[in-house]
Amino acid sequence: MKLSTQFLVKLGLAPLLFAFSIGIASAQTDLAKTFVERLIGQIEKLEKSCVKDIKKYCANVTPGEGRMVYCMQAHEDKISPGCAYDLSDAALAMQTAGEVLKEAVNACRADIAGVCGKVQPGQGRVAACLIANRTAVAKGCADAIQKVEAVAAK
Repeated sequence: MKLSTQFLVKLGLAPLLFAFSIGIASAQTDLAKTFVERLIGQIEKLEKSCVKDIKKYCANVTPGEGRMVYCMQAHEDKISPGCAYDLSDAALAMQTAGEVLKEAVNACRADIAGVCGKVQPGQGRVAACLIANRTAVAKGCADAIQKVEAVAAK
């Protein structure tokens, strides 16, 4: 995890991991753990396949604010096919995860206040409440929870 976190910092993607770890990892549910583990797995795969390309083409780039990603994109015609594939695959996985989580938060807003309104926020207790009460939440919220589960299962 430490190497992956360092790699995310180099790529300028650390805020994504931080957001996912705050929003999901603290949920203390199997779904949350699976979701985060899948994303970390993508990053570890990316790290392994791109480390040589980063050293070769972007060694002089100051990490942060997406500069490393821009550098790799500028050299996309030169980076190894494995790195290019894994970079695209990881970006798609992160984008999908972000969209699904945003959709779930928006769809479940009323249920968070209603069904889980007495649950103390923090450490994923509200997320766990929504999952435990999926039959009592609105159809849109239940559908959103199911999408999060589907992304985690991939």
